[in-house]
Amino acid sequence: MSDINDLRNKMDEVTLQMIKLLKTRTDIAKEIGEVKKNIGKGVTDETREENLRGKVISLCQEIGLDEKIATKFLNFLLNESIKVQSSNKQTHLSIFLKAKELEQQGKNIIHMEVGEPDFLPPTIVKDALEEVFDKGFLKYGQAKGMPIFREALAKHASKKFNVDISQDNIIVSPGARFSIFTAITTLLNPGDEMIVIEPAWPAYKDCALNAGIKVRTINTSFENKWEPSMNRYKIQSIQIQK
Repeated sequence: MSDINDLRNKMDEVTLQMIKLLKTRTDIAKEIGEVKKNIGKGVTDETREENLRGKVISLCQEIGLDEKIATKFLNFLLNESIKVQSSNKQTHLSIFLKAKELEQQGKNIIHMEVGEPDFLPPTIVKDALEEVFDKGFLKYGQAKGMPIFREALAKHASKKFNVDISQDNIIVSPGARFSIFTAITTLLNPGDEMIVIEPAWPAYKDCALNAGIKVRTINTSFENKWEPSMNRYKIQSIQIQK
């Protein structure tokens, strides 16, 4: 028993030392974030991340450590750096809130931050909402959506895409962001990687970051008709664990 206690004590010492190093690393990340802010540099630097990833893999080969474990740990560290450096970063939502404040002051604002329409929904939507109210659909329902609604969606999708879909294949979410987060957390584990083709809706990165997933971006351009060039990037396969 003394042997296992000694080993556990050693492991505890290593763990506590890692926590201290994490604190030091986080403080340095904050300082780097301030420098980036002052010089107008973006938070993420994927070239530097790739260089560091290469060093980590080389070290793993030298010391005999599983690369998957090390890269997942590295992705956690990189995400934490992004979080601390993004804490005061201006986002499309913060711009939207500022625009709303200006509207309350009587300013005429053209919204180009969250895609909010400047026109009312069609009358059919208003009529449908009134019908929902009149029929008493006002109580809590199943978390994955009302069965009658999911059944209707299943029939519509089956007919449109010529596939066999049942309501068990469908989840209704309160907005696209929730669906994206659900998909990410279902298919990926913390430390895994996800590719986002830019320009893209910021929610993709936000959801991934909050789920502990490392985002790798592929940038596109108007000149190339927004088509990604896969030949320019080293894409690593992702094993999805079920």
